Amino acid sequence: MNERKKSVVTIDEVAKLCGVSKTTVSRFLNGKYENMSEKTREQISRVIAQVNYHPNRSAQRLKAGCSMLIGCVIGDISSPFSALLLKGISAVCEEAGYQVLFADSGEDPVRERRAMMGFLGNRVDGLIVNTCGGNDEFLLELQRRGVCLALADRKLMSSDEIDTVTVPNESAAYDCTDFLLKRGYTRVGFFSETIGTIAPRILRRRGYERAVRELSGAGPELYEFAPGDLEGCKSCLRSFRDKYPEERIAILSANGASARRLLIAMKELDLEPGYSLGLCTFDDWDWLKIARPRVSAVAMASETVGAKAAQLLLERISGSRPRGAKAVSLELSTRLIVRESTPSRDEG
Repeated sequence: MNERKKSVVTIDEVAKLCGVSKTTVSRFLNGKYENMSEKTREQISRVIAQVNYHPNRSAQRLKAGCSMLIGCVIGDISSPFSALLLKGISAVCEEAGYQVLFADSGEDPVRERRAMMGFLGNRVDGLIVNTCGGNDEFLLELQRRGVCLALADRKLMSSDEIDTVTVPNESAAYDCTDFLLKRGYTRVGFFSETIGTIAPRILRRRGYERAVRELSGAGPELYEFAPGDLEGCKSCLRSFRDKYPEERIAILSANGASARRLLIAMKELDLEPGYSLGLCTFDDWDWLKIARPRVSAVAMASETVGAKAAQLLLERISGSRPRGAKAVSLELSTRLIVRESTPSRDEG
């Protein structure tokens, strides 16, 4: 029987193989990276993978008085954006020895609150929330009660009191609108699935509206349709196209999900993005690069947003940043990638 038993690698053996102390390995496993060089982190990570080391979770939890669990609430888990966000979150948390539990709010504030309370009932050590909005006061109250929190991609509209990682949504939308106007499009419309209380969509609409007023002197053209509502999307497209039949017009799509619906609607209406009807969207998803014509898009480091949010949370949990310390707001840069769906006036 003993011959069949696999030897269990201990933390002491990992430390010896790495040439560091047991304490250093323990700090690595608990996400306490301060004063630890990148070389040391990489060495420990490599050895752990090589020897297939797995920490004794029960012992860790008893010793540390924590669950080694992170709760993560996502607005729409079916979105490619969410997959990238979760990939970044999982990588950082798992490297630090935490397991991540996921819940899909379906962009419903009630489900979002229920998911958070469910996670807290299971004694998670912290929460990462891709909030759909409408729960600002609830989230702030959780923080006041000592819950470790981080917001991924979507900020609170009422406060900056919770650690947050996002992108410059408003200024990026302003710049995209400016870009489309400079390409010679006389009208730019903003198209989005239901905006509701979702912060990035609100901020992108705001940036678009400001740009249109300041740069073209025209009023905003806002078009909104329900998620998955192809007929509603087609109706918005027809309205915009019929309103300016003799002009070059362009669409700024609020996100990749809206762009996908728009391209399907265009195909059914025998329209094609390009010279007469430009299309630019947030979210540079892979399929936009192989669409015909290829679609101009705002590339966002979605995976990095998730990773950075997880790092901020683990810093709060570990105490390397005290829970009472001022909240950190990180804004990661974006990049506009120009493709055939937005040709300039001279390319017509």
